[in-house]
Amino acid sequence: MTKIVYRLLALVALVALTASCCRNPHFITDKTYRSQVHQDFLDRQQLAAGRADALFAGMDTLSNMEREALEFLYAYMPYSDMADYDQQFYLDQIRTAFAARNTFSWGKSIPEDVFRHFVLVYRVNNENLDSARMVMFRELKERVKDMTMEQAALEVNHWCHEYVAYRAADARTSAPLATMRTSLGRCGEESTFTVTAMRAVGIPARQCYTPRWAHCDDNHAWVEVWVDGEWKFLGACEPDPQLNMGWFSVPSTRCLMVHSKAFGRYNGDEEVVKETALYSELNLLSHYAPTKHVTVTVADAQGKPVQDVTVKFKMYNYAEYYTLATYKTNAEGQASLTTGLGDLLVWATDGTRFGYAKLDVRQQDAVTLQLTHQQGEEYAVDMDIVPPAAGDAKVTPTDEETKANEIRKLQEDSIRNAYMATFPTQENYLQLVDKHNCGAGIFTDAQLWEIIQKSEGNYAEVIKFINNYFCGTRAFDHIYDYLKSYSDKDLRDVPAEMFEAQLTDFDFGRTTQAGRIIEVSYDVYKQGLMPARISNELIRDWRKPLAEKLQGITDVDVLKQWTIQNIAVDDTGNYYNCPISPMGVYQLRHADAHSRDIFFVAACRALLFPAYLDNATNTIFVYRDNAWEKLTFSNDTPVQPTAKLTLTYKGSDPKVPVYYPHFTIQKFEDGDFVTYDFEDDPRMATFPATIAVEPGYYCLSTGRRLDDCSVLSHMEFFNVADNGTVTREIVLRQDTMQHRVYGNLDPKMALGSTTLADYAGETGMIFCFMGDYREPSKHLVKELQSLQKEYQQWGGKIHLVAPASANAASWNLASTYCVTSEPGSDIEKQVIKALALDLRGDYPLVALVNKAGEIMFFNHGYRIGLAEMMLKKAKEQK
Repeated sequence: MTKIVYRLLALVALVALTASCCRNPHFITDKTYRSQVHQDFLDRQQLAAGRADALFAGMDTLSNMEREALEFLYAYMPYSDMADYDQQFYLDQIRTAFAARNTFSWGKSIPEDVFRHFVLVYRVNNENLDSARMVMFRELKERVKDMTMEQAALEVNHWCHEYVAYRAADARTSAPLATMRTSLGRCGEESTFTVTAMRAVGIPARQCYTPRWAHCDDNHAWVEVWVDGEWKFLGACEPDPQLNMGWFSVPSTRCLMVHSKAFGRYNGDEEVVKETALYSELNLLSHYAPTKHVTVTVADAQGKPVQDVTVKFKMYNYAEYYTLATYKTNAEGQASLTTGLGDLLVWATDGTRFGYAKLDVRQQDAVTLQLTHQQGEEYAVDMDIVPPAAGDAKVTPTDEETKANEIRKLQEDSIRNAYMATFPTQENYLQLVDKHNCGAGIFTDAQLWEIIQKSEGNYAEVIKFINNYFCGTRAFDHIYDYLKSYSDKDLRDVPAEMFEAQLTDFDFGRTTQAGRIIEVSYDVYKQGLMPARISNELIRDWRKPLAEKLQGITDVDVLKQWTIQNIAVDDTGNYYNCPISPMGVYQLRHADAHSRDIFFVAACRALLFPAYLDNATNTIFVYRDNAWEKLTFSNDTPVQPTAKLTLTYKGSDPKVPVYYPHFTIQKFEDGDFVTYDFEDDPRMATFPATIAVEPGYYCLSTGRRLDDCSVLSHMEFFNVADNGTVTREIVLRQDTMQHRVYGNLDPKMALGSTTLADYAGETGMIFCFMGDYREPSKHLVKELQSLQKEYQQWGGKIHLVAPASANAASWNLASTYCVTSEPGSDIEKQVIKALALDLRGDYPLVALVNKAGEIMFFNHGYRIGLAEMMLKKAKEQK
């Protein structure tokens, strides 16, 4: 009887425990993994003690599901997210993710780990965060709830296209709702927007990107979605009839690397390029291109393997050798990578000595390096770099599918364009501004229109700032310069209150805080005090809060020591490289070096110490003793840029070389050359160009991209002495390839009212077929616009064919006859036939044709620098 009672009691206890678990289930069902996450969370909780109330208060009142999900996010999020957002933000993300899983039929089919890493996670890459998940869930729920998972993925991309289309922009990644408000974004913003939308409806998604193309300059990002057990790709905000389609489908077959990040401790099947306690970097190249596993062995002079040497796998792009992956050699002196079938530069260093070699992955799977070079050697080296060959697209839709998809895209274009038509125009913008009350001289009409036009979908905030704060209520003579100090993207997403919060009421020579008297010129003020923007951070409120928190600090050196003592620098914890706000750095007391530098410049400006960050060289400058002075956080005396480097150019093709497309300057640091970022810098606009540099060991790298996408690379290594002056010539190696004819057209072929022969004349002519006007074609138009003067000097004509939705007449291209036609016009078909191409929608298609109908150059698909290449080839025909 007693045994029966005990058994009954045990059964009752088991039932009660089971019922309790059902009422309060775990988010992480694997006990071992759950324990690991909890321990990682506790470590992070200690690190973020300075924000304990904002992040951790009341967690013990949450359900198991919510608490474990929140612990998972806290355990692995980058520093930027611990510093700049609060618990409610993350609970909203968690609750909406759970709601999506419960709402849609596919929710129950998603494995726990896939949901955890690719639905729950709120961050896609380095974007600014917002409430987009919640907004998108509400917008999309009814639209996709009765669809299959694959249908829903395609439909979400159509919805994204209604709101966002492609436009190049700066490197700061806008928050999804800011991108939506402007309706335009670069590929990184489009893919962030689309991944966020997919996750909002419970579809696992991740951003994929090739960090650099091999066959041309630049890079690209797109999206993979997990559908019915398989990862498939799509072009973000660029809907196609099926998954595994996109304009990049063929270019991606030429990649040397395709990356994606997995948040947290990830145990998926993909190859891991880099694994940390916070995230894994995945190599997805095998989804797109043929691959090979290659091995580098580092040996000493006696041929013995050397352990713990740094090995970098590099590829040519934008006149530098970009690092794809970095490893330490193992006990056998080896490091390995899976990559595409093209040329790599492999680099090995112990921090001082270095060695390198070209690795042709088509022919080789191994190479041995020795550290035979030393810092200070002066010499030059040439390399011929060949990218992988192009493969085939994965999917070819039917003509009916393509036509139906194009009709939908036109409708979506009209929706987006109708919204953008609500932005102010030059005809109506003055009606929105209380110009009658604005003090005379604050803006000219041209200046006012310039600012409002750039603000686009954020125009209401900019106009609110102008009307509320500068029309009859404030006296500030430099408002135009103040607003110009913001980037174009800032004008598109900064709210009115933030423009006001960052405004400095500065009276030159007036006594300021702590009794100091600030006496600086307007130029110093404009560079080192006025701007809210410091680098690539989101503009947040820091000026008054930092002035209050750091009051009493009256010297730059005291502020430097305070920063060293109070801000721990860790370049692994902020792994998405989204800068932490200055106030976030102050509160968290942990930062990556770049965020620390932004904080320091912000603190200087808040305390009225003029300062700026030179983003070309990542150098802080402070103004004292009537001069700009370099500042570092090393205890050593900073090495000042006392030397002069002058670059000359004696060639004629191109007329003026451009930083990145044609050349870069690099400085030797810790065993490798680090590229300076002089993109669009006026210091490199004309030649000879002279810049102030630190003494050291440098490399001038140049490259010429050829017709077949290979590169003639040239590197020159040289020294710059302290207080010395060095002159180096930019040398672009000459193309020795023989001219060839790629196909023939009938010179009597009709082009409007004339023939091809007459149209081409002595200069030749260019066909440009833009297809359905996606990102590659938009790049080409932008390049053509930037080379208007050069194309006019050439004197030839361009026959350009684009769809009506592209509005080609508005491009104002010189010597260009624009024909409105959808893809597949009769002339396009003749060109395709002459080239024997299987185009498969790989636009733009361009062809340089002489008066005999001979096609002397052609290209199809994505290629940065195509307009320059066409011009070069056209000039050679004259």
